[in-house]
Amino acid sequence: MKKPATLVLTLCVLAAVCGCRRDKTPMTPTPPPWLDTAVQEQAQQQAPEAQLLGSIYKGIAFREDQSSDWQITLEAGQCYWFSGAGDQTVEELYLELRDPDDDDVAEDKNDTPRIVITYCPETSGMFELEAKVTEGHGHYAVGVYGKQGTAAPAEPTAAPPATAVAPPSGTGLGSVVDDMAKASAPNAQRVGDHLAGETDKSDWYVALESGKCYWFIGAGDGGVDQLTLTLWGPPPSEKQIALNQSENNRVTVGHCPATSGMFHIQAKVDGGEGKYTVGVFAKKK
Repeated sequence: MKKPATLVLTLCVLAAVCGCRRDKTPMTPTPPPWLDTAVQEQAQQQAPEAQLLGSIYKGIAFREDQSSDWQITLEAGQCYWFSGAGDQTVEELYLELRDPDDDDVAEDKNDTPRIVITYCPETSGMFELEAKVTEGHGHYAVGVYGKQGTAAPAEPTAAPPATAVAPPSGTGLGSVVDDMAKASAPNAQRVGDHLAGETDKSDWYVALESGKCYWFIGAGDGGVDQLTLTLWGPPPSEKQIALNQSENNRVTVGHCPATSGMFHIQAKVDGGEGKYTVGVFAKKK
């Protein structure tokens, strides 16, 4: 018996939808070990003399158009390469860099999970890097690489007064935090003592001054699998300023406040359990 045209069309549509769902590759619970290597090899091809600055950033997208943002400090007189790579379930990866005025200064989207953008800033400051999975889903990683550029170097800035900071030193997790600061915030000085916690989350209030840039750098012990840092502005609004949810026990957020005030920082263990330490580092713009 001949089937009505509408029934045939409906069955075709359902078959197509079901087929798409069956074809979706399951996402691995953790990033594949080769992801960092892919980021590194890609950067070396583009800029053999450039060095990785700080740690490789990690993100995860459970569906298309999910993204991660990181605050990074770029110096005038330097050129930077941002190397991104997705795992086997990421089909397209997008990178965008925004300057301190929130203007797009570099961006690109590939029809593959591999991408590199480059930028040579004319002024130093806190920039925002965004990685987005525009097709597919899964884990992705981005590394920031730099080498001396041809532009004139930035004018040196005076170190903060010795009475306002503590020297970069410490033991255990504090030492790990200080070492991370040397890589991700060169020439910045630690403000006060390390902040320590061991519950699911800890909150602190710290005084930040305008005219300076700050880095909040956290490290957890071996029992912490995922560590998140969140920064809120001063009351009464306490607007969320920055959030970085790391896929490991190392995490950094940064901010250059326009006005001075008492800011709220929170460290949260999103995976595992254990002790963690946060350091606040600062230098003049």
